[in-house]
Amino acid sequence: MLDINSTFFVQILNFLVLLLVLKKFAWGPLLATLHARTEKIENNIRMADEDRAQAAEMKKEYEAKLADARSKAQEIMDAANQRAAEDTKAQKESTRLEVEKMKETAKAQIQMERDEAAKQMKGQMVSLSLAAAAKLMGRKMDDAADEQLVAEFIDGLTKDKIGDLSC
Repeated sequence: MLDINSTFFVQILNFLVLLLVLKKFAWGPLLATLHARTEKIENNIRMADEDRAQAAEMKKEYEAKLADARSKAQEIMDAANQRAAEDTKAQKESTRLEVEKMKETAKAQIQMERDEAAKQMKGQMVSLSLAAAAKLMGRKMDDAADEQLVAEFIDGLTKDKIGDLSC
């Protein structure tokens, strides 16, 4: 059976006093520490979420800047390629014009040399014709008659042909 004596009430009183002391000095600070730790953990989680969101935003900005830089680099490359193509085209045109000019100059020079050669040949033909005619006739005609005879002979030749030779 249960024996209730005076020590029982003292023990209950001691237990209640102990509970009050523990509540005031141990349980309160323990709960306050747990509450502070909970708040700190929640604060760290919230800060980590904010940092993650900020990092995601920075990543988006970085990717946008990178895409913009690539776009600008492509534009610069396209412009450089276009300038190079235009320069090449201009150089080709300049070279073509220079070649055409050289051809025209060469043609003019060839025509001039051809005319000079025909003139020299004409002079030599006159001399040879006069020498041959003088030998054949056995006498020398006067200069005016010689020149008239040769001029008539040469005028009878076509401009592009002298005998069977083309000039």
